[in-house]
Amino acid sequence: MRLLTYILAILLFLPVKARGEAIDTPVEPLLLYKAKQDVRCQQWVDSIMNKLTLKEKVGQLFIYTIAPVDTKRNQILLKDAVDTYKVGGLLFSGGKMQTQAELTNRAQRMAKLPLMITFDGEWGLAMRLRGTPVFPRNMVLGCIQDNKLIYEYGREMARQCVQLGVQVNFAPVADVNINPKNPVINTRSFGESPANVADKVIAYARGLEDGGVLSVSKHFPGHGDTDVDSHHSLPKLTFSRARLDSVELYPFKKAIQAGLSGMMVGHLEVPVLESKRGVPSSLSRSVVHDLLTQEMKFQGLVFTDALAMKGVSANNTSICLQALKAGHDLLLVPRRIKEEVDAILDAVKNGELTEAEIEAKCRKVLTYKYALGLSKKPFVRLSGLSLSLIHI
Repeated sequence: MRLLTYILAILLFLPVKARGEAIDTPVEPLLLYKAKQDVRCQQWVDSIMNKLTLKEKVGQLFIYTIAPVDTKRNQILLKDAVDTYKVGGLLFSGGKMQTQAELTNRAQRMAKLPLMITFDGEWGLAMRLRGTPVFPRNMVLGCIQDNKLIYEYGREMARQCVQLGVQVNFAPVADVNINPKNPVINTRSFGESPANVADKVIAYARGLEDGGVLSVSKHFPGHGDTDVDSHHSLPKLTFSRARLDSVELYPFKKAIQAGLSGMMVGHLEVPVLESKRGVPSSLSRSVVHDLLTQEMKFQGLVFTDALAMKGVSANNTSICLQALKAGHDLLLVPRRIKEEVDAILDAVKNGELTEAEIEAKCRKVLTYKYALGLSKKPFVRLSGLSLSLIHI
């Protein structure tokens, strides 16, 4: 009954908010709300927190990238990330589906705590893995009038992710693609209408989360109107705050109001939000903490975009530490994990970052792990995996 009341509150809340209007009432992400109603969640999180060292708590905030190739070098990298640094999750880069499944099982066996396996599958597993079902890109889906179909698409994506042992999908793209010269978003976006993009984002993400997979809307505060690829350089958005509210931020606001669970912050220079020149939004406390979590009242997991991208890596001094200070919960694709972990531990030691801040972030990550079924280690059923991805 309490859950039903919560859902009805969200549904009643959505229609009364106008575009660009501040979010006055915080909406707790539904996955987080349900986990907090389960007394076993709190008990599990407390029991884990009591066993972890500070270094292990820091490790839970890292998502390490690994190639799905079964080489000796890759096995060493995997063991180092999982066994030495106790990372909280993994992101596999493109390759073969079967190899990823085998490495996922190996990593889970090796891990002290269940690993959060993430995936960059905006239009499904085929975005990264060969031999998996292929679906249209988002710009095509943006033309669909019936958003129930987008929801069902999200459910099917979730089903396939679960079959492959994936708990987090870095999707959907919430960028409004209104620049025809955009070299990186383009067909990854649902289109040029902020309202339509918002509707599609919510439908797709709700399908993912109802299917047991965390959605991550990206790339906050909006990568749609740029002519620079943040993989290679730092794009600059020279728009007014009123323009950002009405276009770029609009889908993200609606996603927050809909109770969705994940946000990814992009590498974008936005002078109206961050006055210091050359600071990417992913390292800006004004953007992540002040705007996203305080003004917009987002309570879910905040991910960085990949920290190896050149749009942020030019800020090459302790990038992960800067990202945590900005307000992120999870650090994606660190370049040098040993140096980054050491820098964070040193920052706690010298008072630049408090142990309480690390504990709060780690507790939040563990709570979401519980919500995603990670109180126990999940393993991929390798036999018949290819067939299981085809819904018959």
